[in-house]
Amino acid sequence: MMALKDMRTKYILILLVLFGGQLTLSAQEETGDQVKSVEIRVVEDYKAQVRSAHKISEQPSFEDTTSAKLSVNVRIQPKAMILDFTPEPIPSIRLGRVKLPKLPTQKASVGGGNYSGTYASFVLSSPRSKKNVWGVRALHEGALSGVKEVDYARQPSYNNEVLADFQRATKNWNLKTQSLLKADYVSFYGANVVSTNPLDSVPGVWQQQYGLSQQWLRTSNPTSKISAMYRSGGAVYNFTHAGLNTFEHLAKTAHQFELYADDKTVFLDLGYQFSDYNGWAQDTGASQYHNFTIAPVTRGKNGILTYEFGLNFSGTQRNVTGTNSFEFYVFPRINLQAELLRRTLAIYGGWDGLTEQNTLQGLVSRSPFLSMNQELRLSGQNKGYVGMQGALIGKLQYRVEGAMTFLNDAVVFTRDSIQELVSVGDAQLAALQVGYANNVVQTSVRGELSIPLKSFTASTYAQLNSFSGDDYIGKEGRILGAMISYRINELSITSNLKYAGGRYMESGYSLEDYTDWSASIHYEINPNLSVSLRGFNLLNQRYQMWEGYYVRGARGLFILNYQF
Repeated sequence: MMALKDMRTKYILILLVLFGGQLTLSAQEETGDQVKSVEIRVVEDYKAQVRSAHKISEQPSFEDTTSAKLSVNVRIQPKAMILDFTPEPIPSIRLGRVKLPKLPTQKASVGGGNYSGTYASFVLSSPRSKKNVWGVRALHEGALSGVKEVDYARQPSYNNEVLADFQRATKNWNLKTQSLLKADYVSFYGANVVSTNPLDSVPGVWQQQYGLSQQWLRTSNPTSKISAMYRSGGAVYNFTHAGLNTFEHLAKTAHQFELYADDKTVFLDLGYQFSDYNGWAQDTGASQYHNFTIAPVTRGKNGILTYEFGLNFSGTQRNVTGTNSFEFYVFPRINLQAELLRRTLAIYGGWDGLTEQNTLQGLVSRSPFLSMNQELRLSGQNKGYVGMQGALIGKLQYRVEGAMTFLNDAVVFTRDSIQELVSVGDAQLAALQVGYANNVVQTSVRGELSIPLKSFTASTYAQLNSFSGDDYIGKEGRILGAMISYRINELSITSNLKYAGGRYMESGYSLEDYTDWSASIHYEINPNLSVSLRGFNLLNQRYQMWEGYYVRGARGLFILNYQF
């Protein structure tokens, strides 16, 4: 049993997200002598994105804030093998061997659906190893047409990605290397009326990304003899080519240190980011920036009070077409929580801040339909909030929160042209451009209920927002959402529902309200074979992410999974 415990300890996997990481997590779950594939999701509040105009794969979901959020990264490697093995006593002289079944580490998935939807995925990973683990994941998803009442009959989109991962574990360190190849084809559409230059097909471009990252994560626990420790760090390089002679070289590094003093822990986060960006437009041209981040934080507990105090500093020095500028944000970080009644009532409050250095990579991932006429600015927000949370009856959990958020240089997407195509380089597109809302104040009240059971989980939330200040395109004044998940034996079902109202754009232009419903069913036929059925926009709602960019109608996708 001691050997099994040691083996279990060595297989603990700790995940770290580097700046700018936009990855998902795949793993395998062992139950007895079987291994079954699972998809681990970080459930978070749905945000309308222009990408959904091509495919509604980012369905509405419920933010389960009653449990800690997970840091997410790609994990090709299967989870550690955990065996609860309690054999009966072996009679003397009758000694023998027990052969364990081979645990599958490869998985292949193929699927298709309406709108000529295609899906393919393949995972190839190494067998379990004490020190070295590697894996490769390839993914393809595509669709054609699906948007009515526009000038173009077909709007193809293709997402293709290959990710390679290698990890080496030592006594005190987990070293991880990843490489990423990504090629997405994006079609530009959305002009309601084209008075000139009517086109038979939609102009589009290939957007490409190439990335390489290295991570160092210390896994040993501190002892009383250690007063400080280098906890984690890493570096990443990413090249993004968004078409139309627009590209970006992006390099980042981030590090975290821990200092221990009595019952308090001090964390120091240091980060640096460099970008060399080239846009097609003459008014943007080539530009470079250097971004620095320093965030010291003290965490501790005093009686029933859990506290966190710190600062968040982020500054960017930019050089755009020969002109230098410097902008920065300094935010306090104060988070307090006291548990007044065990499990029943905890009150919390604080003031927190976040900054984001916008990159071409990040903007394209949020809205692929860009004209590339944009600048990469430093966005910031600081938020004051108070609330309470706990459990009411049994496992029924609740949370109520009021907040006021101040947004500075918040990203907004506006139409380059409302009715006609716009000239972008040598192409004519109905595209979007990036702008910034200098000062926006959002006041919100949010309530949540969640009941997590062994085989059934249900959540619901409601949020009311009001905005003031500069025009902030994409506002949602009223949001209602619900999520249910049910699993019994080999069958699992999930469903998400969201209503959004009070949406409006600049100059008083309103976007329609919408209700979006998605669901999925997964059935495991045997330890190796399973099937999935996913449905998106099942109410067949026709609404816009941004003006002219409509989501697809009701869409279904059938997927066959085989692991070996």
